[in-house]
This record gives sequence, structure tokens and C-alpha cells, in this order.
Amino acid sequence: MVWVSNHASVSIVVSVTTATGGNGNDFTIYPKQNETWGQNHWGRGGAETITITWVGGKKKSFTIQKDDRVLVWDDAYGVESNVVTTNA
Repeated sequence: MVWVSNHASVSIVVSVTTATGGNGNDFTIYPKQNETWGQNHWGRGGAETITITWVGGKKKSFTIQKDDRVLVWDDAYGVESNVVTTNA
């Protein structure tokens, strides 16, 4: 489950690729809105590319894993990784 939280002062549009399943639609996340499963969650089965577009046109794309949480601010983003790891 990918979860995106918008802590920016503007709306963001988020899309996540669908190589491992899930909905490919773009979703707008408003500033500091109440977070909900339907608005902030993307179900994925592995690594995907997320694209975040801020109001004003700034855009950032990067790789995320299926259990990451993405935190977005006006001038930065962060990824909390919850990827299960094992010692082989």
C-alpha cells in the first residue's frame, strides 16, 4: 500500500504507474485535508514510479516500493520505507 500525505500549502496531483497492478488515474490531494483510504492510498504489488505535480507546474518523479509512505511539502518530499527485508 502506497500512502501519500500532502503537507504543502497547495494542491498536488499524484499518479502512480501500474506495472504491478492498481488504478492508473491521477488524483488531486488538497493541502492538509483529512486523509482517507480512497484519497491517499494506492494499492501496488511492487516497485512503481510516482509522479507528483504541485500547483504551478513543479513536477517530481521517483521510484517507490509497495509499502512506502510519501510525505509532500512545498519544497521537498520524503519517503518512509516500510519494505519488508530479510537476511538471506
